Amino acid sequence: MHKTIVSIGAAAVLLAGTFASAQSYYPTYPTYTTAGASCTVIVRDLSVGSRGSDVSTLQTFLVAQNYTGGGAWMVTGYFGAATQAAVRNYQSLHNLAVTGAADAATRAAIAANCNGYNPTPVTPTYPTYPTYPTYPTYPTYPTQGPVTITSLSMNSATPNSSVTIYGSGFQYGNTIVHIGSMNVAVAASSGTNSLSFIVPDIASGSYQIYVTTAFGTSNSLPFTVTPAYPCAGSGYGTTCGCAYGVNTYNTYGTYGGYGAYGGYGYNYGTNTCPGGPLQVSFLNPSSGAVGTSVTVYGSGFSSTGNTVHFGQGIIANLSSFDGTSLTFTVPYQLTGYGSSQVVLGAYNVSVTNAQGNTSNTVPFTITSLGSYGAPTISGLSGPSSLATNSMGTWTLTLNTHAPVGSYTSVTVNWGDAYQGLQSASSPQTVYGQVTQNMSFTHSYVTAGTYTITFTASNQNGQQNVATATVVVTGSTSGSTAISYVTPLSGRVGTQILIAGNGFSQLENTVHFGVGGTQHVPSYNGTSLYYTIPQYVTPCDVNTYFAACTQYAQLVTPGTYQIYVTNQNGTTNAVSFTVTQ
Repeated sequence: MHKTIVSIGAAAVLLAGTFASAQSYYPTYPTYTTAGASCTVIVRDLSVGSRGSDVSTLQTFLVAQNYTGGGAWMVTGYFGAATQAAVRNYQSLHNLAVTGAADAATRAAIAANCNGYNPTPVTPTYPTYPTYPTYPTYPTYPTQGPVTITSLSMNSATPNSSVTIYGSGFQYGNTIVHIGSMNVAVAASSGTNSLSFIVPDIASGSYQIYVTTAFGTSNSLPFTVTPAYPCAGSGYGTTCGCAYGVNTYNTYGTYGGYGAYGGYGYNYGTNTCPGGPLQVSFLNPSSGAVGTSVTVYGSGFSSTGNTVHFGQGIIANLSSFDGTSLTFTVPYQLTGYGSSQVVLGAYNVSVTNAQGNTSNTVPFTITSLGSYGAPTISGLSGPSSLATNSMGTWTLTLNTHAPVGSYTSVTVNWGDAYQGLQSASSPQTVYGQVTQNMSFTHSYVTAGTYTITFTASNQNGQQNVATATVVVTGSTSGSTAISYVTPLSGRVGTQILIAGNGFSQLENTVHFGVGGTQHVPSYNGTSLYYTIPQYVTPCDVNTYFAACTQYAQLVTPGTYQIYVTNQNGTTNAVSFTVTQ
């Protein structure tokens, strides 16, 4: 008889230990091994202000994704605005939360982007429950191969001829053709396997042609530039009909014409002499913000009808009063070959004159997106009156007036002071140039008239404000309600403030999803502090704990309902978003 009693007691102790484990067990997460030098593994979270070799590793990986405006200039070891913009692009393309920081989910996606990645989990320590969720595998994206030239459409040509280069690894918009020491703009591209260029007006002779991209430099092939026109012995005279800056005669006694400017000959002149070699020497300035006025210095520019190529965009119908300089304004949006907004980074600049000749290229670096005007709130709607503890919804229409790579945030001050502080909702953030409706919800505990302030701010500190007034009526005596929760999103382990009224001094139960926490104190009856748990189970809020047999569930990213119960009743529910 005594042995039976002992066995039952032991079973009870074991059962209690099982439920205790379900409440406090933290599993050992699997560790992973890297599989070769092609993998990019970053072992800590990185964000703006981070420094170190792992920041350089991240930047090298992002440069390899070939985002517009990117390049080797980004690899500095410092996590700045350009790196943040590139991370956001990567997160958006891979269905990740667009935080601009290399967080755990982003680092996992980067680590998966390599050949032979085969994570080997370390077996978790006992106990084995709760079961681990199955996480999605990340796709392997192809990487850009080496830059190689296999052949040319012709091995010799005259100036202004079109030549096609065949090979692999070319990047349209980030590829430069080199003829000897001269850089030549790409005229057309058929993907990564071929591109064409216009032979510049350079001296005849033998040159080496090669290509450079963000991924490296190709091999070179020989190319011969042949004379563009006959001179002596042409049958029209022994001297060309024009010259670069010198008036010359032909045998018929006629001026070559416009010689001081390298113009065309006439009458019996050959009429094929170029108007001086078309080339870009330098830009002033060579870097700056969007909207900067830039002067291009060189030679061979037409008096009218010049076109500046800025990356994949064009700026047409530019004039040059002296043939050696012209001016353009750095655009905020590229047009010509499609349409895209300018981002931070380097862009190739070249000039095509009225005769269709295209110069070499020189880089211009965008250092700032400049000022695009403050965001505006063009519409605001919501209730003008509300009962206490009733949830109201306000919707505003936001116009950001901002380029790709920038962000705009909207914050709300509800006007009901709590312990000397004005309550506010967590900011909502949008990226790029958009017009978007945004909704915010709030309830008031105390009757009165409140002014709600909505503030829209961009990353340059420009902002606009809109206000609304609401009259709150009713009684708060004996009721239990949540006024607001702050913050409204965060990771597991985030401590939140639940503000409201009717809270008990010791016996409040905070419900979070299917679980929660009992016996949460409130020392003033209007506030509770709660930490987002790693696991939840109905046992958390079950008064008869000994009868609960539910396994713990891992809290994963998503939206959960929060509400409070006590002897005064049950509050309204507020949504909280768990982030990665």
